[in-house]
Amino acid sequence: MQLLSPNSPTLVLCAHPDDEIGCGALVSMLTERQQPVHYCYFSNCAESTKALGFNPDLLIEECYESCSELGIERERIQGFDFPVRHFPQHRQDILETLVRLRKEIDPGLVLVASRDDIHQDHATLTNEAVRAFKHCSIIGYEFPWNHMHSHLDMLVRVEQRHIEAKIRAWSRYKTQSVRAYHGEKVLESLARVRGVQASTEFAESYETIRIFV
Repeated sequence: MQLLSPNSPTLVLCAHPDDEIGCGALVSMLTERQQPVHYCYFSNCAESTKALGFNPDLLIEECYESCSELGIERERIQGFDFPVRHFPQHRQDILETLVRLRKEIDPGLVLVASRDDIHQDHATLTNEAVRAFKHCSIIGYEFPWNHMHSHLDMLVRVEQRHIEAKIRAWSRYKTQSVRAYHGEKVLESLARVRGVQASTEFAESYETIRIFV
């Protein structure tokens, strides 16, 4: 089964800069294969970044550096400024932004947070993405720390170099170093567990939301 046609764009949707880490190994594999990958974050997280004692511009620069590690070209990166932790109040505007992205990019595959993710921003973006991209293949990446339950039914086998790219991307986020899940050990351990499930060394796990073959 082939999930993507040659040269069919993939669209990575992230509520926040750094969410691309959830699908970093798959993105690295796609860009390695010369598949076009577009990336969009929906909040610059200015409020939460200031609360951590950093200039908000630093987080955005870290995001560009992370995307570069994953092979995403700078001209394929877009950002929006919906207020962090307040996505539910902006649901309709987020939906209209997603519809514009659909017309602009026409992706064959959309990556977004799993529907089991309980973060309010992630959940809102995913719900609206399902509405906007109902005629595209959609898979949901995982953040285990945001899951009470999970329906991860798709395993993507990746190579060590893809996990290493994901770890390098995550290491770019110095502003997020206080997070309990920051650092290479968590990412590598998760990739190895998913690899055991997939009968390989490393893998990433996704929720199958909608697939067109």
